[in-house]
Amino acid sequence: MPRQHRAIRTTLPALAACVVVTAALAASPAQAAAALPAHWCYVNGVEAPPGNVNGTSGPDTIMCEGDVENVIIWGGAGNDNIRIKGLLVDGSLLGGEGDDTLQVNNLYPRKGDSMVRGGAGNDTIITALVVGTAEHGATVHGDHGDDKITTGSVLGQPGEYQRGGGQVHGNDGADVIRTGNVDLGGRVLGGSEDDVIEPKSVGAESAGIVQGGPGKDTIRGVADTVLTIGPGYGQLEGGPGADTCKFAHASTGERIRSSVAGCP
Repeated sequence: MPRQHRAIRTTLPALAACVVVTAALAASPAQAAAALPAHWCYVNGVEAPPGNVNGTSGPDTIMCEGDVENVIIWGGAGNDNIRIKGLLVDGSLLGGEGDDTLQVNNLYPRKGDSMVRGGAGNDTIITALVVGTAEHGATVHGDHGDDKITTGSVLGQPGEYQRGGGQVHGNDGADVIRTGNVDLGGRVLGGSEDDVIEPKSVGAESAGIVQGGPGKDTIRGVADTVLTIGPGYGQLEGGPGADTCKFAHASTGERIRSSVAGCP
């Protein structure tokens, strides 16, 4: 009988240690596997293999059904027509050279950045929400050429070095930029040459920035209406050049928190 007690006393500590180790392993976070490139895209009617999606040296039609994740889609040379019917998740849509038409439902930066770039040429870019965070940006660039950019609301405060957040850039060329509400830190910048920028509102709830940049820019509301700035900290800056601005502060008197510079 005493021997049985000693056996039990010897076994219990070993069993307890095993339980502790097992519990610790169960409690430790599992290492998440890196997301694989995911898409269902066609290039000129031919289904694209897994990985990045590339066009040819000529005009291409690239169509993606549903969401696209962790993928770079590049049109290459030629006047390309590229459409993503779902979200662009942590990926890039690049038109390349040529007069391209780029369409995507929404930019969704989840663990990385989501970006649309027109590249060289007179491009047409259409997307809905451009919403980013300080860590992960949602950004639209027209790049070189006279581009037409149409987006939904532009939202999200940039982080360090003004990267991240929700941003729309015309870059070089005489661009036409039409957006929804620019708020919660969102930014719209025309770039060089004579741009037309037409947001729905600026800083309606929190803060937003619209900058014309160099050139004779026209900044106004949608369809040549009066642009309302505020009642939050909306900022409107015409930049260098003889700009034309059509705006009104949402608040009056001492309650005005929005600001305007470089506009007559």
